[in-house]
Amino acid sequence: MTRELLAAQAISPLFRENADRPLVQIVDTTKSFGQKLALDRISFSVLGGRICGLLGPNGAGKTTLFRLLMGILKATDGRLLVDGLDAFEDRVEVKRRIGFLPDEPVFYSYLSGRETLELSAAMHGLDVVEAMARLAPMIVRLRLSDEIDGYAEDYSRGMKKKLGLLLAILHRPKLLVLDEPTNGLDVETTHFFYDLIFDLANDGVTILFSTHLMEHVLKLCSHAVILDRGRLVFEGSLAQLRDEHGGEGLEEIFLALTRRAAEQ
Repeated sequence: MTRELLAAQAISPLFRENADRPLVQIVDTTKSFGQKLALDRISFSVLGGRICGLLGPNGAGKTTLFRLLMGILKATDGRLLVDGLDAFEDRVEVKRRIGFLPDEPVFYSYLSGRETLELSAAMHGLDVVEAMARLAPMIVRLRLSDEIDGYAEDYSRGMKKKLGLLLAILHRPKLLVLDEPTNGLDVETTHFFYDLIFDLANDGVTILFSTHLMEHVLKLCSHAVILDRGRLVFEGSLAQLRDEHGGEGLEEIFLALTRRAAEQ
C-alpha cells in the first residue's frame, strides 16, 4: 500500500475497529432520470480505513453516486449503506458520519470563511472555539489566513475548494467523500492534500474520491472502482487491476476497460 500505509494502519485503534468491515456498501444500485439510466445495477464496497479512487470519464455516474451516498438523491432500485445505515432513509444520521467536498462548493454570500466554519461547527454540536483551534494549522498550511475573514462567495475556485475541504473534515467524519478534490488547487496545496489524506487514512478515516488524474490514484489509493456509462467495469485493488491486465500502466488499463464497456 502506498507510503507504507499498512504499517501505520496496523497500530491505529480506529483502523483496527473499521478494517474488517465495509464502511460503504453499494448493493445492486440503479438510478434513472426519466428515460436516462445514470447508474445500472452497481455493487461494490469499501472497507474501513481504505483510500479508494472512483474513476470514470465524464458522464460515467460518479457525481450521481456521490449524491446518492449523501442522501441528496434516492436510488431507483437497490441500497446504499454507510456504516450500516441507509444513505437515504437515515440521511440525517449518515451526514453526521460523512464529510463531503463537492466539485463546486457553494457558500452563503453574507458569511466570511471563518463564519462559515464556525456556523458548521455549531450545527454539528461542536465546541466552536476548540474546533477552530484544531483547524488553525490547516488554515495556515492551506494559505487561507489572509482571506479567512473575507466573504467566502468572493473566493477563487481554488480558495473555495480549500474552505470546502476544511468543512468536510471539521466534524471528524468516519467517511470522506471528495468529488474531484484537487481541481483548482496549486501544486503546493495539492501536495498538502496528499499528506492530509494519508494522515486521515492512518487514523482510520475511510476515503472515497473521484478524479480523472491517474497519478492521483497511483499516489493515494490502495483500491479503485471504475465506472463507465453508469456501469461498473472494475472493483478491486490496484495490484489486482495490474495483475489482470498484464502489468500495463494504469492509464492504458483505464482506457482499455472503458473502450471495452462502450463496445458491449
